[in-house]
Formats: sequence, structure tokens, C-alpha cells
Amino acid sequence: MISCPFFIYNRENTLKYILSLLPASYIIWGVPIQSLKEKIQHCLETNDLGSIVSLAKENRKVMSQLVRVAYDKETLAGWRAIKAVGLASKELVRTDYEFLRETVRKLLWSLSDESGGIGWSAPELLGEIVSADPKRLSDIIPLIAQVYEVEEEVFRPGVVYALARIAETAPEQVAVYQKIALMSLVDKNPLVKIYGLELVEHLWQTAISENLWSSEYRRRIMGLVESANLDRGEAWVYKKDGFIRYEVGEASKITQENLKKLL
Repeated sequence: MISCPFFIYNRENTLKYILSLLPASYIIWGVPIQSLKEKIQHCLETNDLGSIVSLAKENRKVMSQLVRVAYDKETLAGWRAIKAVGLASKELVRTDYEFLRETVRKLLWSLSDESGGIGWSAPELLGEIVSADPKRLSDIIPLIAQVYEVEEEVFRPGVVYALARIAETAPEQVAVYQKIALMSLVDKNPLVKIYGLELVEHLWQTAISENLWSSEYRRRIMGLVESANLDRGEAWVYKKDGFIRYEVGEASKITQENLKKLL
């Protein structure tokens, strides 16, 4: 029998106390009681990101759970967690902005040597968060960009992915990082090149219409896109809730056609 302390004085409090003593996953009266971790895992497995957003609005621990899952980018759950962070951020930037800023601070810290760990998916997560409100979180963009040139090349795909995500809605805030766009197209990693092609596509029209890139620079970019047509490098990319195998050459041909339409 479970004894309750003297301060539990009514049925509701007694039930809450008993539930707090139960294991993380327990069945009572025929109804499974799930832990927060299990709820999130179930939502990720069923791709129910909307329910995760609802959970995130009620419980701050959801974001930290998603960050943990997101570190495994070779799984669907990992990428769904990354996307869920972006969706939740659109709500939290309005309702719990200070907490969202703290989440950003922790992700940036995870990229530093002092953290004692490696924030494997931190750039992607930061890109999703900033894309929720690029204007309000504009100060984070240069911090993401500077990670591209750190010694650990493992972060480069994530940095380019993040800039491309932000550029989808705020290309004018990303166009200044034209050096990264240029370097990404000649990177040895096929995934970096593929994300780089997407980045260029998102920036191209704004860069031209607002005269943010010189004509010489635009020619250099177009030349690199064209030269990638014969690149047979391949990478698996998360798209539309699945992994798709992309060849750099095929992706560059698509980008080349899209850029010509915008000239």
C-alpha cells in the first residue's frame, strides 16, 4: 500500500501523488500512462509534428528532448525532430521568446570546444529556429555563418542547410554571405554542394533585383553551377518526409535552369 504524506488532503492531489510514484510508462485502469519522452517518440514515429508543437507550448522540456533525437541525422526520427523544432519555434517566438533564446544559446555553446561535446545537428536546428522569425533572430545568422570555416568540416552541410532555410523567407539577410555560397559549390562534400545549390536558388532573385551581388560575382556563381553538371558525387537528402538520393550533376542542371528563368 502506498502511504501519502499528510499534506495530500483531497482525491485530486492524492491521484497526482500516486502517479508521480509510478514508472515512466505504466498502465492504470486499462489506460497507458506515457512519459513525455514516449509521447514525443510516438509522434516522431507517426510524423505527427503538430502534436509535438502542442506539447512544446505546454512543456519546455520538449525542445531539449527534440534536440537529443535530432543528433541522429541518419534516421527519419532525427530529421523529423529537426523540423519539429522549427515548427515549435514559430509558436515559441511569440509566446516564450526568452526560453527560445536560451535554447539558441545552448545550441551555440554545443558548437564550442568548451562545451565538452559536439552539437552534431546544432547548425540545422539553429537554421530552423531562426527561420521562424529571421528579423527578430537576425543576430544569430552571422554566428551560424562563421561556423562554416571552423576546423571541423562536419558542420559545413548543416551551416549551408541553415542559411538556405533562412533564405527561403529572408534572402536579403543571407545574401551577404556570398562567400559561403561560393565555397559550398566547390566543397569536396557532395551534400554541401547540393545544399549550396539550394542556397544559391533561394538567393538569386533577391541578389539580382536588389543589386546585392555584382555582375562579376553572378557570372562566377553561374560558372560553378554549370561546371558541376558532370559531378557524379551523391548524397542522401531528407526531403518531403523521406531520404532521396541526389547526384550533384543532376541537381546542378535543375538549379541552372531555375537560375536562367530568373535572369
